[in-house]
Amino acid sequence: MTYTQTAFTGLTGARPITALTRRIARDLEARVVGTATVASKGELYRVMDEAAVALGLGAGARETLRHLIGYTRLEDWRDGRTPIVWPSNLTLADAARKTVGAIKARLRQLRDAGLILPHDAGHGRRAGRRDDSGVISSAFGLDLSPLRTRFDELHALAEGYTAQVRLFNEGRQKIARVRRLVGQALAQAACLRLTGSHWLALQDAIEQVAGLAAAARAARDSAAYHAALEHLPKVERQVGDTIDRFMFSDENDASGSKNEPDIQIQTNPLPLENVQAARNCSSDLGGRPSPLADLPTSPSNSAFKARPAELMGMFPTTAMYVGARNPTWSDIHRAAARLRHDLGIRTGCWVDALDKLGLDAAAVAVMITAERNARDEIRLTPGAYFAGMVGKAKRDELDLAKSLWGFRTERMATH
Repeated sequence: MTYTQTAFTGLTGARPITALTRRIARDLEARVVGTATVASKGELYRVMDEAAVALGLGAGARETLRHLIGYTRLEDWRDGRTPIVWPSNLTLADAARKTVGAIKARLRQLRDAGLILPHDAGHGRRAGRRDDSGVISSAFGLDLSPLRTRFDELHALAEGYTAQVRLFNEGRQKIARVRRLVGQALAQAACLRLTGSHWLALQDAIEQVAGLAAAARAARDSAAYHAALEHLPKVERQVGDTIDRFMFSDENDASGSKNEPDIQIQTNPLPLENVQAARNCSSDLGGRPSPLADLPTSPSNSAFKARPAELMGMFPTTAMYVGARNPTWSDIHRAAARLRHDLGIRTGCWVDALDKLGLDAAAVAVMITAERNARDEIRLTPGAYFAGMVGKAKRDELDLAKSLWGFRTERMATH
């Protein structure tokens, strides 16, 4: 049975009589109890705590309800007995480490929710006693019988709340997964200098789904949340279709760079294509060593001739992401793009690094971050460490050459 109530707001000074409390009282008088039985106090704690959340009660009211249940014994919940407790407000306040006024407010919330009923003595004080067998023989205080009378209803509320929490948690994971796919696609497009509204549309699509889900979660509307999640497969297909059409189409080369001259390139297409073409000539094909890294000017005037093969020996963490025995810079760039996802580097920070440092130096910065993280040399997070490097680069204080010399010296000392 579902209860509704209409409160009386008369200024009599007495506790208000509501439709809810009267229905509960009539059920108690008629001994209308739930078909379910209380198997243990542990089950009672769990069901009532989750049901109280579903009813909108705060943490304080739920804590006091647990305290009240704690004053009962399991035999008090048997049919034919009345679970009445008689702790004073001061005792409840001491247990919760709150004021008596706060306890009164909590009890008022529990009464308004129809979870407890007052069972007052003439003098208004709570008191009770048990006989030699432990059965309550006389008691005036707070009647917890509504918990038993409404047990089926409250149990259903608790189960619904648990299912909804599970739905919201699983939904967040599903949204995060598709958002990560979108971020990966956008980062790859940024690396390849691919632009266009179709890439931005991916971000808009996932954010629209996330917004619908957030609104449904705030309203605790499971049906609307389900409806929002149903859009995720469509967004995932949109990501795949966009990649296939604009990154790996027939007119693109193996790395995803478009061969046609009308592609929208953000910065200097000809030098980038020339460097990329030269670097695709690995040492085992052309008999020449791989080109050196294009690093920013060193504040300490250091110079480091970085070649892919040597970097793989200096940075074993990155080497695990590179499958080629004689890697080219294209292999390094692809490995860095994958590695930055595993390090938790934000897409915006990665794009800033590409704009400020270029592909080579951004990849080297990721490699340094990954290696220091593997050595537990980062105090906060890899993403924060990488962002700090990008910040130094914007101030022209980043010295990648000096850092590379340090890693090379360490490697030489261990061999």
